[in-house]
Amino acid sequence: MKNTILKNACAAAAMTFALAFPAHAQDMAGDTIVDPADEIVVTAARIRGQVDAPQAPVAVFDEEEIASFGATSLADLVEQIAPQTGSARGRGGGQPAFLVNGRRINGFREMRNYPPEAIRRIEVLPEEVALRFGFRPDQRVVNFILKDNFKSLTAEIEYGFPSDGGYATNEQEASFLRIDGPERLNIAVEIEDSSMLTEAERGVSSIASLPLAGDADPAAYRSLVADSRDLKLNGSWSRSLGADGLGGDLSFSATATRSDSRNLRGLDAATLTDADGNSAYRTLYDADAGFGPRIRDTKSEGFELGTSYNRSIGDWQMTATANWAHDESRTLTDASADTSALRAAVAAGALAYDASASDLLASGLVDARDTYRATSNTEDFGSLVTVTGHPFELPAGEVAVVLKAGFDWDNIDSNDTRNSDQRTQLTRGNANGGFSLGVPIASRRSGTLDAIGDLSLDLSGGVSHLSDFGTLLDGSAGLTWGVTRSIDLSASFIYREEAPTLNQLGAPQVVTTGSTVYDFANGQTVLVDLLSGGNPNLVYEKQRDWKFGLNWDVPALDRSRFIAEYYDEHSSDVSASFPVLTQAIEAAFPDRVVRDASGNLVSIDQRPVTFASENGRRVRYGLDISDKIAGKDDAAGEARGPRGPRGAGGGGFGMPGGRDQSGGRWNLALYHTVRLQQDVLVSDDGPLLDLLDGDALTGSATPRHEIEMQGGLFYEGIGLRLSGNYFGSSKIEGSGSNGTTSLDFHPYATVDARLFVDLERKFEDVAFLKGTRLSLRVDNLFDAQQRVTDQYGVVPISYQPDFLDPKGRFFEIDFRKRF
Repeated sequence: MKNTILKNACAAAAMTFALAFPAHAQDMAGDTIVDPADEIVVTAARIRGQVDAPQAPVAVFDEEEIASFGATSLADLVEQIAPQTGSARGRGGGQPAFLVNGRRINGFREMRNYPPEAIRRIEVLPEEVALRFGFRPDQRVVNFILKDNFKSLTAEIEYGFPSDGGYATNEQEASFLRIDGPERLNIAVEIEDSSMLTEAERGVSSIASLPLAGDADPAAYRSLVADSRDLKLNGSWSRSLGADGLGGDLSFSATATRSDSRNLRGLDAATLTDADGNSAYRTLYDADAGFGPRIRDTKSEGFELGTSYNRSIGDWQMTATANWAHDESRTLTDASADTSALRAAVAAGALAYDASASDLLASGLVDARDTYRATSNTEDFGSLVTVTGHPFELPAGEVAVVLKAGFDWDNIDSNDTRNSDQRTQLTRGNANGGFSLGVPIASRRSGTLDAIGDLSLDLSGGVSHLSDFGTLLDGSAGLTWGVTRSIDLSASFIYREEAPTLNQLGAPQVVTTGSTVYDFANGQTVLVDLLSGGNPNLVYEKQRDWKFGLNWDVPALDRSRFIAEYYDEHSSDVSASFPVLTQAIEAAFPDRVVRDASGNLVSIDQRPVTFASENGRRVRYGLDISDKIAGKDDAAGEARGPRGPRGAGGGGFGMPGGRDQSGGRWNLALYHTVRLQQDVLVSDDGPLLDLLDGDALTGSATPRHEIEMQGGLFYEGIGLRLSGNYFGSSKIEGSGSNGTTSLDFHPYATVDARLFVDLERKFEDVAFLKGTRLSLRVDNLFDAQQRVTDQYGVVPISYQPDFLDPKGRFFEIDFRKRF
């Protein structure tokens, strides 16, 4: 295995140098034959707010390309460029960190409702840059560069429905934004509503038994999609202080949310058998008698406040952020009725097994069911102060220093009437601090060791003291080598100690009855009791991650960039949710599973567990290209201007956003991820689970191959966007013993499409249509759903496509107007 890794690494290095050194030699050769007196140097003006870092951007989007996405808000835009902004590291979910005009803000919620027309430029920077702003080194950085002056009132309405019908969604949004230099004001409101979708409306049922003729259909009273309503109100304000802004910049943001949802969880039911052996599965439905569907009703409310302050202190730049969030939720859940007395009466002959449901309930042998109440209140506070400066200079350039210190506080207060004697009150304080250094080693600009190009070293270290867990450490080291002006190579290592979450340690123990799971031992979908809650015996996790990367600004088209990244990640003492109950997991945790005398699954203890180790290796590579489409008004034979410097994002066309002149733009981003290793050692004594070869931790297998695609074109006010994802085949193997079965997860691909028209450009004489856009979006255009089959080619109940993806193909019509 090690020899194979070494061969792969050598092959990758050989390819990289084959690409890099000829280009570098060409640059040097060019220097020797060009007369300095005749040399023309093209220097691009630096944009205010642009990030100054030795690492080249992963992607850059200018106004025209931003307009070509047809996005309705920054939240929508970030979702569309996810292939570029998402980190392939296996930590933290791959979500990026955000800057505005090159400065840290108190959270993306401050900007999520901004219209994309307010953005002058977007820079997506690699994970190594995160250290220079006090972020974790395992997330990419997105820098929004705003226009200096902008004012807009935007209103939007949207209606959506699946092609198979059954339910619908609608959304209304309004947003006001004013930018006047350093002063910004944004107020936005969002309202979303979704109707309910039941199993019966998709023609499926999670209950394998058929009820007696005349009884209520249980599928009509079990939700696939909840009836839900969401309200969000967001506001942010910022301004400069002092004369000419010398007192710094101050910002505040606030968010209020309210969510309500209603789920149907089925009907009370019982299998009734009389003394003669006659038997029937009976659903007990009589709304007038108080036995309607079992309901789960959830209500949640949240409030968030945030502030940030930026200012210069001598040669240093200070940023202070603080955030407070309060969330409270209430869930009412109907329990299953006790039917034991009813079953006994039928067995004794006191009642007929096929009596009407109303007669069975009128017997008084089925007690009124309980309704459980669960409440949760959380408080989260976070603060961080970062100080950035360049206190001294080396021959190759200035040394960048970042110092940071902060304090986080989290509190959870929850209870559940199913466990009335338990009330969870968990609190954690986290005092933390750290540093990072950016050390230039070689530089073309200064002429220091310029024969090898640009070379810089990044170092970081940090410490956190958790009130409930003790002291944890983290650190990182990385090298970035600008081999040529268009090719960067990078290598980095991260070490981090991570504590289990408060919920993993101390959440209350709750038993949920009648939950649907797939029993691999018997090859059946069954209803069981699940025990959830915290595990106080968890320990801290130790993470060790390597990353090697290539970033090549390809000299083609208006913008072309190729990246290749290799990740090698190792974790020990991993805190994780209890995995899917395969035979291997049941053998490793026999005390977590209860079966009856016949081997039928009765209950599972799903509280978190600690795995001995987890290992992953993968390669991700891709190409991001874009170019202009000439318009009808373009001068014939007009030559393209010179390409800008690396990371400049290419030249533009027309007026800002490309809206007032002919022409357009196309772009395509395509990324392929290949997993080379993904395994988990459950304990020091085994077993070792190979997630790429038949083992699993969840109900889904891990594919070896994934492909992300995002692209489109925009021309003369009409745009088409396509995004897609491909997932390769995978499997979960059975043990091979009698009754067990394997599951095959077939490969599948989904494609989303968005067609939009800027009506202002198509109907210039209609005053109302000024600033309007009409969009049609189709999610899962080809209604593709993954097919999962057992070894006999049968689709298990819990893996039926309508359970995995009840939406299917989904249409959305959107009308947006800017005033």
